[in-house]
Amino acid sequence: MWIVVLLAIALVVVFWNYILIGLGLWVCARIVRAFIILTVADSKPNRRPAPRPVQTRPVAKPVHSRPVAKPARALPAADYLPRWNADRRLDARREHVEWQKEFDQASYLSETAMGRGSTRG
Repeated sequence: MWIVVLLAIALVVVFWNYILIGLGLWVCARIVRAFIILTVADSKPNRRPAPRPVQTRPVAKPVHSRPVAKPARALPAADYLPRWNADRRLDARREHVEWQKEFDQASYLSETAMGRGSTRG
């Protein structure tokens, strides 16, 4: 153990000038860093929005036994009704399904032997 201690003391004595230079550079770097943080970094505007507090538990909602009834309103005049109401959407869906069936039948018949003009029926 004494040999390790004597070796460490010998290294410090031999390299004392390099140790002092390293400590001096470390102190200079800390001073320069503090100077940069105080002058340059504070001159920039903070573009991040302020952090919002984290919600730790959910906000309690009132319990309703039944929904609150809203007063009935009269429907607007026919001119102001939208073109795509629920009935019109349903009709459009039916029309699309019928068109799709006809299209599938036509393509199926064109691929079969009967659709290619064969004599067999």
